[in-house]
Amino acid sequence: MHYKIEQIGAEFSNKAIVNLEGRFNKYSEQGYKFHSVFQVQKPGCLGIGTPSITYLAVYTKE
Repeated sequence: MHYKIEQIGAEFSNKAIVNLEGRFNKYSEQGYKFHSVFQVQKPGCLGIGTPSITYLAVYTKE
């Protein structure tokens, strides 16, 4: 099984949702299946800035 992990961000405007749908469709055409989304915290600049929250999408391919 192969995995693809992609940062999809945390902002979900109408335009961002349409773009995300396009990426999901593109990976589906390449044989990947959507698996899950999970939240992660990215450290700030040089590890001392304010951390930010983002989301990662996981796709699988057998």
